[in-house]
Amino acid sequence: MVSQRLSEVRGQIEQQQAEFNALSQQIETVSIAVSLRTEEEAQVLGLSWRPGYEVKLALRDGLESLANYVTAMMTVLFYLPAVVLWVGTILTTLVLGWRSVLWVGRRWFGWKPTPLPVQA
Repeated sequence: MVSQRLSEVRGQIEQQQAEFNALSQQIETVSIAVSLRTEEEAQVLGLSWRPGYEVKLALRDGLESLANYVTAMMTVLFYLPAVVLWVGTILTTLVLGWRSVLWVGRRWFGWKPTPLPVQA
């Protein structure tokens, strides 16, 4: 019984060792090739100027700015209902609070409503 269990464990160890060796060989065969080179400087009348590259950069910057604008507008559009609800809640609370103050003042302190002056 013990020898059978021991041989099973040894078999598992050998199997895992074989898998480990296979994976180690796969890792050893993987290589990454990186090549770096500098771009050649274009000389136009003694100036280092590359109009195509500058146009490409300007186009990329323009598209990025347009994307930022659209993102900002969509953010405003999606947050607008929440902002309107907050402003409405705050204004409603202020109006109800002011009316409550006037009601308490008239009822308990005898405040008289002041009529608005009429302009002719």
